[in-house]
Amino acid sequence: MDDLYTSEAWKNATPKQRQDFISKIRADARITKEKIAEEAKRKKRMEKIHPVPVKKSRNQKRKERLLDRQIRRADQSKRAKPITIAGIDVTTTDFLSTYEWRKLRMQALKKYGPKCMCCGATPKDGAVMNVDHIKPRKTFPSLALDINNLQILCHDCNHGKGNWDQTDWR
Repeated sequence: MDDLYTSEAWKNATPKQRQDFISKIRADARITKEKIAEEAKRKKRMEKIHPVPVKKSRNQKRKERLLDRQIRRADQSKRAKPITIAGIDVTTTDFLSTYEWRKLRMQALKKYGPKCMCCGATPKDGAVMNVDHIKPRKTFPSLALDINNLQILCHDCNHGKGNWDQTDWR
C-alpha cells in the first residue's frame, strides 16, 4: 500500500483513478481472504474423511498395549467353561460324531432343505451339503446344539466361510 502512494501512477492519477486503484486493491484482498477461507474449509472436510494420524509418544503406546492386554485377560476370564455333550467337548471334531449333533443335523436338513443357502447348489448338481454353525462352536460353544444357529451350505461355501466369518445366509 505504501508503494502505491509513492508510485508515479498514483501521483499522476486523477481522483477517480485513485478511487479505482483503492477499489481494486480491496477487491484483491477480499478475493485472497475468501480463497484462504475456502482452502481452510476444504482442509477441514478432508480431515474428517481422511484424518491425519496423530503421532503417539512411547509412553502412550505402552499404556495402550497394557490396556489391550488387560482387556484380553478380562475377556479370557469371561469365557464359558467347556460345554460337553456325552462327555465330549463341543469345540472338538469328535463332537460331530455324537448322536445329539447327528440328530440336530438331520432336523436342520429337513427344516431348510438340501440346498446351499449361499450359492443355491444342490446334491443334484453334485454338491456335498454341510450343516454350518453360523456362530462358530469354538467361540460360541453354548450355541453348538441350537438349530437357530445352523444353516445349510455346500462344501465349497462352508470351506470358504470358515469359522472366522459369521455371515447368516438364511
